Amino acid sequence: MKELASRIARCPACLGELDFGETIVCRGCGSSYLREGNTPILLAGGGDAPRLGEWYPGFLDALPPRMRPLAARVAPRLRPTLVYKSQQARTEVERFVASLPADGVVLNIGSGESAYGPDVVNMDIGPFANVDLVGVAERLPVADASCEGAILMAVLEHVRDADLTLTEARRILKPGGKLFVDVPFIQGFHASPHDYRRYTEPGLREAVERLGFEVEASGVAVGPASAATWIGSEFLALLLSGRSERAYRLLRPLTGWLLWPVKHADAWLDRHPMAYTAASAVWVRARLEEPDESVGRSSEGPG
Repeated sequence: MKELASRIARCPACLGELDFGETIVCRGCGSSYLREGNTPILLAGGGDAPRLGEWYPGFLDALPPRMRPLAARVAPRLRPTLVYKSQQARTEVERFVASLPADGVVLNIGSGESAYGPDVVNMDIGPFANVDLVGVAERLPVADASCEGAILMAVLEHVRDADLTLTEARRILKPGGKLFVDVPFIQGFHASPHDYRRYTEPGLREAVERLGFEVEASGVAVGPASAATWIGSEFLALLLSGRSERAYRLLRPLTGWLLWPVKHADAWLDRHPMAYTAASAVWVRARLEEPDESVGRSSEGPG
């Protein structure tokens, strides 16, 4: 377990400090937590993390059961990537992490298997590769004001309560801490494990400003050509499937490959000044406003 993770980890039930023995025990409320491998499973009430449900339109589910094991091994090669990220967009998070204090802690919420450096603690709903803590975004198992930065990469569309997730990110940041959020605007449905919402660039800015953040910058993360590729491939699969759910699932990889070249127009389109009007995804970088101590001092009268 990464040392930084154990330093900031807290009980999700009461936010008390944890003893990391053979069993993880909260010093405050006495709740106990398990590990999977070396990864602490910090879920309040011992509950399970969300899982994929009936809304996920999986390609493998459309195949006969005997074909699924083989298909699962080759599926990553068969499934096209429908978004194009320029070099500028791909390195936006790395630049964000590099801008933070060298000895600071950054929490990557909904990290998946990403790796942004030794000072980044990865948290997700399952013990995937590179995950340091298992927890949920609406109840982060992390101490108050313990992090210099927080990352939410393609997460807000998947959580049940986006405002609560942003509020939790604010809670774990130190005064002056920074937040990086990347969310979809025009993308097809993609449950992981659920899919609830989309954001325009001004809508994302307003969402973080409303919760006390000062926006430093925002922009297009994935451009309009990727949006056209994704939505176009979904439309073609629906159109050609004859109202058959099974046919739709089988067609989706084929229509994706058919329109796959279109996404590469984002090599120059994502820098268009109006790209935000039809972008596939947008981002914002924001700073948690520090309390104005002068306000309290000015109200104090002479002793």
